[in-house]
Amino acid sequence: MEGPAGLRAGAREGEEPWIAEHPKFQEMLRLDVADGSQVYAAFLVYMDLLEVRNWKEVQILSSSELHIIYLCGTERDDSTPQVIIPTPITVPYSHEKIQRFLQLNRTLKEDQSSACSVLLAITETDSTIVYYKLTDGFVIPDPPDFAEDVDNKRWKKRKMRFLQ
Repeated sequence: MEGPAGLRAGAREGEEPWIAEHPKFQEMLRLDVADGSQVYAAFLVYMDLLEVRNWKEVQILSSSELHIIYLCGTERDDSTPQVIIPTPITVPYSHEKIQRFLQLNRTLKEDQSSACSVLLAITETDSTIVYYKLTDGFVIPDPPDFAEDVDNKRWKKRKMRFLQ
């Protein structure tokens, strides 16, 4: 059944018709913890992680307390699981809510001593996804990707100053 502008009932503008029929989208809807735009964002991120970024074992989880669907997966076979919070760009978040997101990851981790982080996956209406890594506290930055920068004396000085 089509509604205004030729959209099927229950479909959002910009949503592809096949998405509403996809089994994982239906699974997310059945969780009944989030609104339609957050479910749509979660589905887009889920597909991006599996199909584009080739993540392993991506699980669909939910929090009725936070009213969200979130994902947990591993980037590579040997990496630790990460919590991913899909969200539409229109949803504002407070510092308190971000702290509650970090608590989701703490409940999943066995090693409580390492820095806690989550990936905030912000989706735009055109299905663009931007990932932000949010951490609890300061985290030492990764070394540069280029070998010539690692050998750079200034980089070594900055790293040593940061570690002290």
